Amino acid sequence: MPIETNQYFFGNSLVNFSEGGAQTNLPYWLNQLTLEAGGTYDVNGGFGFLRQFADRLEPANEWGFQGITGQWDDDTERFADQAFSQVIITPGNFIQDLAPTANYPDGNISPVDATESILATVLTDQPNAQIFVYQGWSDLAAFSETFPPSESSIERYYDYNQEDYHTWFVDYVDTLNASTPDANITLIPVAPVLASLLEEGGPLAAISTTELFTDSAPHGTETTYFLASLITYQATNGEPAPASFDVPANIHPLVAENYTELLDYIEVQTTNYMDMVVPTPELEPETPVEETPEEETVDETPEEPIIAPEAAPPPELTPDPAPLPAPEAEVVSPPEPELAPEDTPELEGSLEAERAPALELPPASDTNLEPPAEPETETETETETETETETETETETEMWRGQELEQGVTVADMMAAEALYCTPEQIAEAEAFYAAEQSGDLGFPTVPMSTFYAQESPYNDSEEDESAPLSASLKTIVTDIL
Repeated sequence: MPIETNQYFFGNSLVNFSEGGAQTNLPYWLNQLTLEAGGTYDVNGGFGFLRQFADRLEPANEWGFQGITGQWDDDTERFADQAFSQVIITPGNFIQDLAPTANYPDGNISPVDATESILATVLTDQPNAQIFVYQGWSDLAAFSETFPPSESSIERYYDYNQEDYHTWFVDYVDTLNASTPDANITLIPVAPVLASLLEEGGPLAAISTTELFTDSAPHGTETTYFLASLITYQATNGEPAPASFDVPANIHPLVAENYTELLDYIEVQTTNYMDMVVPTPELEPETPVEETPEEETVDETPEEPIIAPEAAPPPELTPDPAPLPAPEAEVVSPPEPELAPEDTPELEGSLEAERAPALELPPASDTNLEPPAEPETETETETETETETETETETETEMWRGQELEQGVTVADMMAAEALYCTPEQIAEAEAFYAAEQSGDLGFPTVPMSTFYAQESPYNDSEEDESAPLSASLKTIVTDIL
């Protein structure tokens, strides 16, 4: 039976990268796949992040796509006047360093709190819609300071998308289903399935990073959004995309060459990752068992008791698919003009409304507030000079610019790093700054240099990463100098 889908997206650029072109978005490909299957597809949506969505009086209608006529005209109708079959919520891909129930670092609500506000609107205005959470791929900038990343960095990135990052989304959806059971949310696991396709040993491992992403946000190419649409089609329709679809030439040829095998792979992987989410059970009232009346007996033979049959256990419940009405005559509408760029900035570098430092600077210790101890005065001038020389030598090998060096890092290393990363003017200022006598009147530094960026994580660049010219600890100190 043909599929009829009418979606609304609370989205961001992992759903619709409008600056990339007409085909760097999910709805374009979902429409193409649905039409190939003989169905119909409509979509509306708006840009933002969870807190912005929660603060709006009504969802925004900002999107338009080539070949798609959206059902909702917000000039004459409200969100509640529509009948969307599916509503899809997209969290940001850079907030997973804290638990979904933890408050944002710069606010007093959590991602779960914000989403519950969104659900209150959706459940009121769209009571018959299926609700999904779209799990876009994670932030790549956290794994590499440069683009494209090294091979080791991209492998750690793919591991993260299948492990800790996915676990965050599972916890997020499970928490929402527990707090808002009427929502019965389903996860669309794009990130882990996409990563399993692309990681070393995956069916699409030969596709390079630059053929998939354009930056560290990371925004995708047409190939990336096409693969994401195959996963989303499977998750929202409960069946693979049509095998008869003719993959166009602007999609990586490896996808076209293995298309039918990829559909089978995506079906298995998507189902496996969706099963990790605990669905909200829909309980049906138990059917009472009618008592069988006792029959009168004429003879004196004692009758055997009549045992009422046990009620059959209720069948396992599965979410009902969206209604599939008979196909309607297809209406061909002229393409809508492309909309102006969204008010909400894209992911890369402009996510200040949501992005905040994960850690605070450590407080200054009392020991750092005192000037360095001077050597004890000897009666002999020669002895005093010798002691000072030894103290200076010992200090040089252990301290640099007020920072204690790690084991194996020498002053020569730091001088070379400083020459590489700093201008002569910066070096001169640093030397003058740290060479001057400490004085309360002058206000010289009384706290250790920041180690804010030295986060311990199995996914951060390691010292073995050939792409890094300096060790992780050395890079941290040089960054502090800058």
